[in-house]
Amino acid sequence: MTTNQTSLPYNGSSGWSGSDTSKQRAQLADTNGMTKERQSFTLIPLYERGYEGMTWKELSQYTTWHHGVASGVLSVLHKDERVNRLRESRDRCKVYVHPSFLHGREYDVQGRKPKECPNCGHSL
Repeated sequence: MTTNQTSLPYNGSSGWSGSDTSKQRAQLADTNGMTKERQSFTLIPLYERGYEGMTWKELSQYTTWHHGVASGVLSVLHKDERVNRLRESRDRCKVYVHPSFLHGREYDVQGRKPKECPNCGHSL
């Protein structure tokens, strides 16, 4: 399991919500090592949980991070295909697993779903 690389899949960034303050927070975390630290701190227990994986709530309880941090780290690692989000849920939350522990289970591909025309179903 590799934890020493930093996932920055949003044009060299871990991403932000769109506001100036969110962008500044992401840039600081990406450059000062906080992003890398959080990602490593997520991958280790996720790998240790094996087949069971973790939800954002479980990661939040484990780390004491609030929802935004916990789900943000999982989303970035998912986008960079370092973790998989299963189609199954636990406690109304999606379960994330290290790719080594998929064991044939269905998982979601990260990304926004294409919009369809409500009249004909054609992709917009």
